Amino acid sequence: MMERLDALRASSVEGRDVCRPEIYRMNDAADRDRLDALLVSGRVRHVHDELHSQLRELMRVLDPSAKFTPASLDEAARAHLGAVPPHLYGTWVFYPWSGRLVHLLEEAEFILVRTDRNRNKITRAEQERLMDLKVGVIGLSVGQSVCLTMALERSFGELRIADFDTLDLSNLNRIRSGVHMLGELKAVNVAREIAELDPFLKVVVHPEGVTTDNMDRFLLEGGKLDVLVDECDSVGIKIAARIRSKELGIPVVMDTSDRGLIDVERFDLEPDRPILHGLIAHLDPQEAMKARTQEEKLPFVIPITGLDTLSKRMKASMLEIDRSVTTWPQLATSVVLGGAVTGDVIRRMALGQLTSSGRWFVDLEEMISDGRERRVDHEDPLTRYVPDELTVESMTHVAIDLPAITSTNASLSEFLARKLATAGSLAPSGGNNQPWRFLHHNGRLLLFMDPQRAFSTIDPGLRYARVGLGACIENIVLEATTLGIHLNISTGPFPDASNLVAVFEQTSAVPPDRSPVSEALAPFIGKRCTNRRGGQWDPLRSDEMSSLRRTVTASFPSFDVRFIHEPDQLTRLGAICGAAERIRMLNPLCHHDMFQREMRWNAEQAERTGDGVDVRTLELSTKDATGLGIAADPSAVAYLSDWRQGKGLEELTAKLVNTSSAVAFVCVPDLDPDTALNGGRAVQRLWLKATALNLAAQPVSAPLFMGHHGRWDVNGYLTASEHAEANDLLERTTALVGAGTLTPLFMLRLSRADKPTVRSLRKPISDLYHSTSVHHA
Repeated sequence: MMERLDALRASSVEGRDVCRPEIYRMNDAADRDRLDALLVSGRVRHVHDELHSQLRELMRVLDPSAKFTPASLDEAARAHLGAVPPHLYGTWVFYPWSGRLVHLLEEAEFILVRTDRNRNKITRAEQERLMDLKVGVIGLSVGQSVCLTMALERSFGELRIADFDTLDLSNLNRIRSGVHMLGELKAVNVAREIAELDPFLKVVVHPEGVTTDNMDRFLLEGGKLDVLVDECDSVGIKIAARIRSKELGIPVVMDTSDRGLIDVERFDLEPDRPILHGLIAHLDPQEAMKARTQEEKLPFVIPITGLDTLSKRMKASMLEIDRSVTTWPQLATSVVLGGAVTGDVIRRMALGQLTSSGRWFVDLEEMISDGRERRVDHEDPLTRYVPDELTVESMTHVAIDLPAITSTNASLSEFLARKLATAGSLAPSGGNNQPWRFLHHNGRLLLFMDPQRAFSTIDPGLRYARVGLGACIENIVLEATTLGIHLNISTGPFPDASNLVAVFEQTSAVPPDRSPVSEALAPFIGKRCTNRRGGQWDPLRSDEMSSLRRTVTASFPSFDVRFIHEPDQLTRLGAICGAAERIRMLNPLCHHDMFQREMRWNAEQAERTGDGVDVRTLELSTKDATGLGIAADPSAVAYLSDWRQGKGLEELTAKLVNTSSAVAFVCVPDLDPDTALNGGRAVQRLWLKATALNLAAQPVSAPLFMGHHGRWDVNGYLTASEHAEANDLLERTTALVGAGTLTPLFMLRLSRADKPTVRSLRKPISDLYHSTSVHHA
């Protein structure tokens, strides 16, 4: 059997690229002789002769007003033949790839009958004009539908098609073909489809595709194209073809098969029109030709496709490319719609019925809807959870109720209080929310938690808000040492003052703490920042890790600092961190909190608010910035949640962790509020020491705060399944770090990297600091 199969395979190779039929016109003696030779060659395997039915249709077309009976129609068809034998009338068409010989009317009659049902949406005069139209189509996935639609309507006289690719099985979800064409050139497939529909249509095949070398041949050989249809995947060719079409005055039409987007550029009527409507005017077109990787193509792809106007399912799918899907999805319904819309637009352009350039959407999901499609409420879903802002009046009432300063304490001046508060305000906080408020009252500095700013769906127990406030306290203590003063610090709890975190009083009873460690850390308060730059793995030295650990344990002996720095462990930890971030981003409440309340999407927004995460500080590549922009769309992310996907959301964090020099864990005995506050002081000491060692630092604590979430989530921000997965990630993290009886509180990614491009901004101290001795408007 195998020998026979091999022989048949070998014989099937011959003629596989043939896509033009052989036409035999019976009014030509030479063609009749050629047909005789064909019939004896053995190449013909099937004969289809339905000439009589075609003649019947012709009779009706020639005289639409006639009232034919079946018998009279047969008689009219025979009369039309006259003395010519039926087999010698009209045209015989042979299709070499299938061995079929088909009997048809002669060309003019064939066209007349085949286009009869176009009347009068297309008049006969208009049909004649369309027969002079030269159309070129680059790219034959979506382009196949365009070609076949126009061929069906017979709205061109010459069609030039170009595609170097072959037909794959995965193409058959949207390309009309049979499995027998797998592995064949797409251009051959389209040409054969059209030939079997209408053998008289002129189709010029460019199986090598369009390149910069053959572009002029495609656009000009045989006469300049009247319209170019761009459906190719190459960004460089998209742009180069438009540049040359603009020079030649050839209009360009493109369909993207998403939301029915049709794009028209009338370079024939607007010779000065910028290509792609000016959407890539800020880019160098030559760079598009050099683009090979996804990263290099994205700066061009994003403005061309219009990221903000993509369908929600397309956005969600983009985050899954090369993860759960192989490439951009395309549906047959969308491709067929695109073929119809493109064909309609080209016909009307050719007939002078459409003269505009622009972009239009034929979005069936919007146009035909019963209202049950997924809708995401864009109103703030956290309104009922976010507390009121802390007011100066409420802070003052708390301050008034505090006991008087003892005789051993001195009054803290307004000048010193403000300097201490300024240092405290430079501490890190979750999402740069800066949850602190300061009040100078009767010689004391009071530190408050602003519950509105401290609120976060990922921190229902406010433990990480207290970590930030603890870092603020540490900055104040270090700054006081620099100023040569000693502070008495009370951290409560304070009855009836739940938002009061700490009270600072100047005291002369104890000499200032002038320890070398504290003095060494203080200068780095203003230099410390979050640095999210990536890098190559370069492990910390043992002396660096020892120094970092001592900086914490010298002040907090019950705490410890553990490190993960081996590549395999970092890889495992990176996967855990990425999964935790995925849970956060797929949860609708956490998503809103992150992307609406926390993120600052441009410089103006960051400068106006002075808080939040400035997107520029994320140091994103174009690819990652695109992914983040897509992830910001709650409707798109909701689909990922429904599909139980979202692996693409994990990669950015995982990649950063994988390239760390180490990840440092601050481990504490418990998660009580006071421990969290002291934990924040320890974190700040660790971070300042890392800054002193020229190490880049970035918090990556998602497995911890998501894992601990269930302890305090009384509002049900996360679902039971989300809590279960987050708890599993916490257990894996704890086992990986080997914390023993201690609990990991905070994770700091450490690396050797260049300085950040942009640093997070801070609110002005005047917004955060108040004094009852100074008038405030």
